[in-house]
Amino acid sequence: MKLSELFGREVTTKDGDRRGWVRGVLGKSGVPRFLLCFDKDEREFDIDLDPARILCGQIVYEDAAAAKRECVPLRLGAPAFSAGGKFLGFLAEIEYAKNYARCTIGRKKFRAENVAFGDVLIVELPRTLKQDVTDGGGTVLKRGTVLSDRALERAAEAGQYVQAQLKSI
Repeated sequence: MKLSELFGREVTTKDGDRRGWVRGVLGKSGVPRFLLCFDKDEREFDIDLDPARILCGQIVYEDAAAAKRECVPLRLGAPAFSAGGKFLGFLAEIEYAKNYARCTIGRKKFRAENVAFGDVLIVELPRTLKQDVTDGGGTVLKRGTVLSDRALERAAEAGQYVQAQLKSI
């Protein structure tokens, strides 16, 4: 699902009654949580995208009012900057799958968990290795590898944690 596919989409009930159209989306960490809608008389109403879940035979419900207060408007076209202040481009799209959300800013894609949403977007750019990390017997991590938690664990197992950190500077 893409954010741009939600705007203007018709909203109906389970019975097929037309309720209105989507005019906006509220989300948290780049993931949509509420649809801001209006009906034919231009009265506004909200739809909670995730009202309840069934876990271990019990229905778990989240207070929609509290969850909505934590959300911010998701706007396509919002300017994006790196944490260091460099302009990266404008938010072109947000794509959603089961396990992740990915933001397209300019021509590059970033994981939504690395983006702070607001009037402008602040992107925490991933650290990458500038040189190979070696342990004398071979290469542990190759140049260009993103220093994720998993990559740092591999370096630590080989006794090269500090070398991996230093070669990302």
